Amino acid sequence: MRTHIHGGRRRRGPEIPWLLIATVVGIGVVVVAALLFFSGTGGSSAGHATSSDMVVVPATTTVPAQSGSSATVSPSSSIVIATTTPPDVPVTGVAISVSYIGGFNGTYSTGGVTTTLTGSGSQMYQVANATGSVTAVFQKTDSTATHALTVIIYENGRQLATDSTSASYGKVTVTAAL
Repeated sequence: MRTHIHGGRRRRGPEIPWLLIATVVGIGVVVVAALLFFSGTGGSSAGHATSSDMVVVPATTTVPAQSGSSATVSPSSSIVIATTTPPDVPVTGVAISVSYIGGFNGTYSTGGVTTTLTGSGSQMYQVANATGSVTAVFQKTDSTATHALTVIIYENGRQLATDSTSASYGKVTVTAAL
């Protein structure tokens, strides 16, 4: 006859279902990552390229031909390049171009009058009654450091001054004498 030394079957405490916990945590991480990826900055689509902002460039391959043989090369894939279309520069008067894939705000001043603006993308602002000089000060409204905020001052279609920054919440100041 067998006797149990420890007095019977060993009792276990409640087991933690590690596989279930790991699965729930993994799904949570994926959901949070997807929300961050698809929401972008501020939940807007201002930073996302649309089909009208893209240029499709056929990818080609160059194959050296040997003497006496012919080679046919056809595009096998395409490369998509996101671009922004610059606004039309007016041929008369003074204008300020502000370009940034996200949001920006700022001011421009001329003749003692200051105008406040807010926008996103590529914008062209006509400056009414510009005299003496024009100063434009614009700043990014987000922390993106991968895209440049560019400000250009034009007079009669000719570029007078430009500056840009890619810094997080970057600020650009441009002044031009008229």
